[in-house]
Amino acid sequence: MAIIIQSRKRKRCARRQGVKYGPMDERDRMRFEYLDTKIWRNDTTCIDMLRLRKDSFFRFCKLFRDRGLLEDTIHMRVEEQVAMFLNTVGHNLRNRLVRTNFDRSGETVSRYFNKVLHAIGELRDELIRPPSLDTPNKIAGNPRWDPYFKDCIGAIDGTHIRASVRKNMESSFRGRKSHATQNVMAAVDFDLRFTYVLVGWEGTAHDAVVLRDALERENGLRIPQGKYYLVDAGYGAKQGFLPPFRAVRYHLNEWGNNPVQNEKELFNLRHSSLRITVERAFGSLKRRFKILDDATPFFPFPTQVDIVAACCIIHNWVINDGIDELFIGPNEIIEPNETSIGEANEHALMEMDSKGKGGSNHASWTYAMSSFMLSHLANLVASGTRTSSGFKQAHLNACARALNEMFCTNFTGDQIKNHLKTWQKKFTKMNRLRKVSAAGWDEVNFVITLDAEHYNEYIKDHKTDAEFFNKPLLHYGEMLTIFGSTMATGKFAKDSSSVLGTEDVETENEEVNRAPTTIDLDAETSSASKPKKAKTSESEDDGLIRAITNVGDKLAAAIVKAGEPDNTLPVGLFDTLKSLPGFQDIHISFYYAYLVANPHIARAFDGLPFENKLHWVAMFISDKFPGSM
Repeated sequence: MAIIIQSRKRKRCARRQGVKYGPMDERDRMRFEYLDTKIWRNDTTCIDMLRLRKDSFFRFCKLFRDRGLLEDTIHMRVEEQVAMFLNTVGHNLRNRLVRTNFDRSGETVSRYFNKVLHAIGELRDELIRPPSLDTPNKIAGNPRWDPYFKDCIGAIDGTHIRASVRKNMESSFRGRKSHATQNVMAAVDFDLRFTYVLVGWEGTAHDAVVLRDALERENGLRIPQGKYYLVDAGYGAKQGFLPPFRAVRYHLNEWGNNPVQNEKELFNLRHSSLRITVERAFGSLKRRFKILDDATPFFPFPTQVDIVAACCIIHNWVINDGIDELFIGPNEIIEPNETSIGEANEHALMEMDSKGKGGSNHASWTYAMSSFMLSHLANLVASGTRTSSGFKQAHLNACARALNEMFCTNFTGDQIKNHLKTWQKKFTKMNRLRKVSAAGWDEVNFVITLDAEHYNEYIKDHKTDAEFFNKPLLHYGEMLTIFGSTMATGKFAKDSSSVLGTEDVETENEEVNRAPTTIDLDAETSSASKPKKAKTSESEDDGLIRAITNVGDKLAAAIVKAGEPDNTLPVGLFDTLKSLPGFQDIHISFYYAYLVANPHIARAFDGLPFENKLHWVAMFISDKFPGSM
């Protein structure tokens, strides 16, 4: 079948005259006068607006101009481009405020923000470099630390920076704080310079997981032979990392009323006085850039990640140029909101553990108890009772009561919570091992497959991971139901060797720090960024064309939808399983978790007659629980 469309000559309406503005040279003169008198008039004003001294700001702009990273345009100098960027990140301003401050359109502000962000990223290899292998000047010759810490090259710690993400992603970003955060790990030398930065991990990620990612990256963190970093107790003791003694007082005053009592406390005192460097670095970074200091950002999350890395690069440049008053001094008290709270929490737990030694809070878990707990919590998730931040205490207490009734034990809700964390760590490891090179994944039986050659090669260096390969992963279905949407994956993470932003990007939506596209003022007469289409008169042919276009759009949408996986589950699936006689609750829960992980099998199961459903469940239980049927 062929369709012949006869078009008619379109009638053009008379073009309307644009609105006339004053000469552009006069507008530019007014802008330059405003910048000279209001922005970089003196050091005080410049620091208030741009978070840099006046002379430092102009040297910073000269760096971009000399390297060819930014260039003057007809109506905008490099200084104004950089000033708009610094004003935004220094005060966490929306696009509409920046465009008002600089008398520019929202599109112009957004475009040059991304250009400057990309240009700053191009300085990463020069400004974020590995530390020197020589003994640091702070340690050399100082009897407090030399020779005990002469091989120390810096300190490592993490901090949580507020993030703004979509609602369906918040559960994986809401960790120790009540709001969404990204977990940022940094290595710092004793001159407050960042020597390595890893940004973008979800707030639920443990510091040890972030550190492992940094070590496994192609251009990641490297520790020279015989050298080490100071870390807090959360990272653990391993080659290249020196934590303090656990269950020993840490923050001590050498001259106070409560001095050190033994050699372990003395070591922790010296360790603390050196590792405070990384706290000062984070505090100085957040003091300069308010977008990092517990403020809700207005950018898409990938841009938020790039901004953190860019701020670290600027921080290092300022140190090279000359430390200013925004840096936290060695004797200055660090406010709680200017530093990571991870160490304080860690050592508070250490002291609690120390005081609680010898108690009877330790719980012994059997395989059957763990299975019951996971099945019970998986059923809660399936019924929609879990909140986005996890299980409420009432849910954990109810699980403990059910467990106690089944096994005649005396578990508490807190013990359920702690044991759930153990399984969460296992689930994290399982998902990490699924990404091992040459590994396959059996979705039906939950098996990570690895051929003999690759298996033997991998197990040489990772003996403890042998139990997870080539055999069904116990309770993976329940864990997938419980943890599936709340786990940190690190898919947004990037380190200090990664490119930041793009040189030319489309501007963001109004909800993510931009104003609606307006008429650009950089022209003598107003005109939109795209040429206006000529108006045409209505005709019958136009209606036919629209109808054909509409049919084509619907056909394309249907093709796309057909290629997407259907993950919907039958309504009342769990009630159907509960109605099947002759099976234990744990078997029903296990099979339900299997169906949730395989929606296509769940839909096929729902369409079977009653007798065949019994056969399907019986075959599955006999395979997974030999001897139980």
